[in-house]
Amino acid sequence: MIEASKELRWIRILLTIIALPVVVIILKTLKDIFIPLIIAIFLMFVFAPLTAYLKKRQVPLWLIILITLLLLAVAFSVIVLIVYAASNNLISSLPNYQERFEQLVADGSLYLQEFSNRIDKVSKNFPLMDLNTLLSGSSFSITNTISIAMNSIMAVMWNLFLILIFMVFMLLEADKIEPRFQKTMSKQSRSNTFSSFVSIQTQIQNYLTVKSLISLATALVGMVLMLIFGVDFILVFGILLFVLNFIPNIGSVIASTLPILILFLEKGFCIQLVLFSILIIATQMFFGNILEPKLQGQRLNIAPLVVLISLIFWGWLWGIVGMLICVPLTSAINIILKQIDPDNTISALISS
Repeated sequence: MIEASKELRWIRILLTIIALPVVVIILKTLKDIFIPLIIAIFLMFVFAPLTAYLKKRQVPLWLIILITLLLLAVAFSVIVLIVYAASNNLISSLPNYQERFEQLVADGSLYLQEFSNRIDKVSKNFPLMDLNTLLSGSSFSITNTISIAMNSIMAVMWNLFLILIFMVFMLLEADKIEPRFQKTMSKQSRSNTFSSFVSIQTQIQNYLTVKSLISLATALVGMVLMLIFGVDFILVFGILLFVLNFIPNIGSVIASTLPILILFLEKGFCIQLVLFSILIIATQMFFGNILEPKLQGQRLNIAPLVVLISLIFWGWLWGIVGMLICVPLTSAINIILKQIDPDNTISALISS
């Protein structure tokens, strides 16, 4: 009996090893479908308290769906308008910064040329000599790069239609799930499944709430600092500070580096640049490394190393969207694994 149990366990492990690459290939190949689906599920969790409240008030289902879609439409419209206004301002002003950037590269190359001559090195063997050519307008354009990035952001908004379709069907099917489970599952299995679902919903709601508040506070403080020190593109960098803060570990670093670079291009190396750099980095460290862990606590129950690995994996799989949702997605997978097998090794490795 014991031998049969061990064999069955090894069979499960082997089947899992075989199935995982197949699942990964499917997720990557069909990401244009899975990404809107996952976003729709997250939005369902966000709107769950409102939906439950309206149901208690005996509001018809069609009206609940209409209210939800209207709120989403308003929110997405505001986001689109803000991003559009910010991108226009950015694109119209960036050529000046590109000229300064190219001049900075040219000056740096000249300095390196003189330095290499002083130490009797042949300049053509010095790899940094061609930086100004590499970053010149013919081969590299900050404006074009930002334009492509903004167009990509706007293209993502077109997925709203698919997200809304998924949400409508999920709202329509929400009340039918429990009766279906009652017909096909035992009472214990049904209880465990609903417990896992509630746990996933609660964790994601708490994570998104705390993360949104922390990101908003970080963005507002950063925008105030940019206003005080006279950094351009305050709205653009405010949006980036808010959005990139959802990417663990590296998001806040990237968001802080960009306004520092712009201030450097504006005023060069000066005391203002040093003070601004210290203050905005200190802001990121306070909100991200001190305040947020206290507010989040152990709710997500994910080891820091697993967070980094999940960031790399989901970023490779689904790009920037995968980076943004890697933490709650990994937490949800951990809860599901525990529901399937409380003693499984993968869940033990994921948990902190």
